[in-house]
Amino acid sequence: MFGTIAGVLKDESEAFSNQLSELAAHIQASLAELAKMAARFDTEGDWGAGGYRSCADFLSVRAGLNLRTGSELLRVGHAMERLPKLAEVFSAGEISFDKARAVASVATRADEHMWVELARQASTGPFSRWVLEYRRAAEADSPDRADAHAARRGVWSRWEDDGMLRLVAKLPPEEGAVVLAAIEAVCGQRPSVDEKADDRFAAGKADALVAVCEHALATVPEDLVVAPASRHLVVHVDVGVLTGAEPEGRCQLDGGPALSKATALRLGCDCNVTAVSEREGLPIDVGRTTRVISPRMRMALNCRDRGCRFPGCGVPARRTEGHHIRHWALGGPTDLANLLSLCWFHHRRHHHGHFRVLGTGAKARFETADGELIAVSVPKRVDQVTGGHTMMDACARANAGLDDGFRLP
Repeated sequence: MFGTIAGVLKDESEAFSNQLSELAAHIQASLAELAKMAARFDTEGDWGAGGYRSCADFLSVRAGLNLRTGSELLRVGHAMERLPKLAEVFSAGEISFDKARAVASVATRADEHMWVELARQASTGPFSRWVLEYRRAAEADSPDRADAHAARRGVWSRWEDDGMLRLVAKLPPEEGAVVLAAIEAVCGQRPSVDEKADDRFAAGKADALVAVCEHALATVPEDLVVAPASRHLVVHVDVGVLTGAEPEGRCQLDGGPALSKATALRLGCDCNVTAVSEREGLPIDVGRTTRVISPRMRMALNCRDRGCRFPGCGVPARRTEGHHIRHWALGGPTDLANLLSLCWFHHRRHHHGHFRVLGTGAKARFETADGELIAVSVPKRVDQVTGGHTMMDACARANAGLDDGFRLP
């Protein structure tokens, strides 16, 4: 008797599950039809007749969707026009809208079959992570990625109604890793001592952030330095990526996103390097950690350059990074003739191809990507032209001496 009751309940549960799945498939198929109609409406431009700002704005008012959802719906609808396999399975209700927009963000006509099959077989969470990691890796070496990161980086603050300060930071991967490393260096993995905290681990990081800021405030601003030796960033990069022999190799932050080759080369100019030998993807030996630029070499470099060597840049030596003119991974030696002091901004710009460095360290010169010489233009005064000896004349002679590795303090 009990077995019969259990069997009936099981049958009812399976019937309900089937009904639920069937209803979900109908909803996804309806969303696919809505996406196709919205994309066609967007292409024809009829949405502008009513004074709407965009087709997404039209969908927000007339279909009750928020702007982000409407924009995503349009993106999927347009992707279905060029990806027939995606259109087929989405219209049949075989994949969800969430999976469809993930496929639309990476698939091409050449590989859409692979992405669609993954979407059909995997659950939404893992599939979305795979797509995100693929996009990060594919975009890592995009020439526009570094400039886009630089344009969007920043810290925003807002006092909320309850009197608390909300901080939001958006940083490129390597900078974000520095911030996290600083916070973790102070708090480690320990939770906050405040028992009243809703999330004690998050509160512990807040304590560490405040401690870092208090330390910075206790230091004279001019004494703040860029100290690459104290940074502890773990970057997994295959030697072949740096040398160009295997451009498709691994290059990513430990536990973070993929990095471009240019970023890896910049970070590798002045850092601690530990060689790890691997076999079939597993580490078998860890070598000694060595410093690319020793402290004594760094001191000599600072004394010679006395600041960022890019013409006209006034960043002092203590806030610069050591740059290998010929990168050490490509056989460049770590000596003064092959080293140059660059600030963070110009170091990053150089590795992303915005200008070239020619010559040796003391006599290095800078050119634009088009080959035009970059130099400081010193204006002349009337008394200079007539042969008078003035402070401006002294400055002009001192700037000319930069070719010998000197710079005004």
